[in-house]
Amino acid sequence: MKNKILLLLIIWLISLNISNAQKIPLDSLDIYLEQVIKDFEVVGLSVGIVKNDTVIYSKGFGSREIGKDPKVNDQTTFGIGSISKSFTALTLGLLVDEGKISWDDRVKDYLSYFELYDPYVSENFTIRDLLTHRSGLKEVSAGTLWYHSDYSRVEIIKRLKYLEPVAGFREKPAYQNIMFVVASEIVKEVSGMTWDEFLKSRVFDKLEMNNSTSLSKDREANINLAQPHIWNAEFKKVAIEQENGDNLGPGGFIYSSTKDMNSYMRLLLNDGVFKNDTIVSKDVVDEIFKPQTLFQISGPPFGNEFSSYGFGWWLTPWNGHKIIEHSGGIDGMSAQLFMIKDMNIGVVILCNDSKEPASFLIKTKIFDLIFHDKTFDIYERGKDYRKRLIKKLEEADSNEIRPKESNPSLSLSKYTGDYNDEMYGDINLSFTNNDELELSFSHTPLFTGRLIHWQFDTFKIDWYDIRVPDGFITFNFNSKREILGFSIDQENLLDVDFGEIEIKKKKN
Repeated sequence: MKNKILLLLIIWLISLNISNAQKIPLDSLDIYLEQVIKDFEVVGLSVGIVKNDTVIYSKGFGSREIGKDPKVNDQTTFGIGSISKSFTALTLGLLVDEGKISWDDRVKDYLSYFELYDPYVSENFTIRDLLTHRSGLKEVSAGTLWYHSDYSRVEIIKRLKYLEPVAGFREKPAYQNIMFVVASEIVKEVSGMTWDEFLKSRVFDKLEMNNSTSLSKDREANINLAQPHIWNAEFKKVAIEQENGDNLGPGGFIYSSTKDMNSYMRLLLNDGVFKNDTIVSKDVVDEIFKPQTLFQISGPPFGNEFSSYGFGWWLTPWNGHKIIEHSGGIDGMSAQLFMIKDMNIGVVILCNDSKEPASFLIKTKIFDLIFHDKTFDIYERGKDYRKRLIKKLEEADSNEIRPKESNPSLSLSKYTGDYNDEMYGDINLSFTNNDELELSFSHTPLFTGRLIHWQFDTFKIDWYDIRVPDGFITFNFNSKREILGFSIDQENLLDVDFGEIEIKKKKN
């Protein structure tokens, strides 16, 4: 009898601790968010929190665009970046529920044109592989194919065969965007409608996510749309035009609001049920949230040696809890979403600027409010990180010294002409009206800039768009001093790694 009483006491104490942990003191959150906006020069943000299938916090702060009046509210639409991947996994899950596909079906069975560098990998690549980053490719490969380009999703997929892997198939994970584009085309092939149409009718409409879209034309028609912001050359916040992004919608270009994302979290935390309507089965939700690939993304407290990836979600055990999360970032936008399934709590943070730690710091603050754990209080470190980052960028800019004057090997006219990368396509070098060399990528207008002679056969690229930091190109020759091609030394931006392309001069 004593043992039974002791057991009941222990159970009561555990339930009391869980109950206390779930009491989120929200009174101070408004003040905190206003301070974040001030300290990090955040233009606008929105935060939503759900608990026990109820929205307990949903507010907007700041402005939709710098220097303008329209304020952010919980229906303001932001880019959610890579959180989009989880929606792609969900659309596939709906087809699994209908018995139309299986997670371990071969991609080739649906997309005959799917081809990777290795024929064996092409033949054996499955839907599960698409969602778990184990293709063997370099991390965030193929950025040059989609970033601000006019390539369609199918055209992008058909060019993946030129990407040489850096690891064995299923050997180790490397984060990708492009495979979620492949996944979306399977949805199109099986359902008979585009992935965007399927997503709207089967997810957005069912969850009453009226402010959400994966199509740029619908996004731009929204009058309550947050504009993206980045630093300019003087490290001041400026609004930029958001890229089209439709070709990478399934991997990174869904736009949504806090209000809508609250409904999405309620669905997932409630095992596929929204307002008493079963949208997707518990079995599918469980599979999406099941560790598929061991994948350490960061150190403690948000990652550890047991961190893994499910279908579009990072999964980390922490102090007896399972943290389900994903971040998102595109030009001028950042987002954070995390859920604690056993506590039935979900949090989403949307922000309309990038390169700031603001959304991450808000995440750590809400973790602290939930768990009453000061381990997550890193606000001052965030402020210090921002100062050091700006100082580093300023010093790098001011300390750039042009090498001792030298001349290129050839007259400038000899460098002009058509060049090509087998995967990307054509790249052109021509004269501008000022008799300067101009570099332009045929499928990516953003990648256009003038060349400034730097040293010998190396030129600095002064890209016209402020989103692209300056880089360098160096020409290479054969023994007859004929140009063979050039290489680009350029800081990566988002997924763009110019080291993946081999640019050769086309023969006349």
